[in-house]
Amino acid sequence: MSAPIPEKDWKYLKNIRVGLLSSLCERINNNAMEILQSVELSSCEKYRALFQHIEDSNKIVAQCFDDWRRSNIWLKVAELNRNNVLTEEHVRHLSEETRQRIKRMNQLNEEGF
Repeated sequence: MSAPIPEKDWKYLKNIRVGLLSSLCERINNNAMEILQSVELSSCEKYRALFQHIEDSNKIVAQCFDDWRRSNIWLKVAELNRNNVLTEEHVRHLSEETRQRIKRMNQLNEEGF
């Protein structure tokens, strides 16, 4: 079992959760607009691309935000990080212990684990 997240970091992540979700949704919406505004795609192609985009995006939102609990926050942090929802600014507000753990997660992702 993994070590629990420090209390300070848990509180910080709880406080920024709505903002993180909002940022992710904004990115999803912007990508949807790009699909809809594409001049290269037919209406049918736009529909199919938009449908796929929404399905894929819904999975990311679920992985990052569903069942947000302290007991599984490391999974959420890993997904937020993997999907570029956590910014450097967010990470700077976390403890050194948590920053190091995120760094290790990044290294494992780069190695294909």
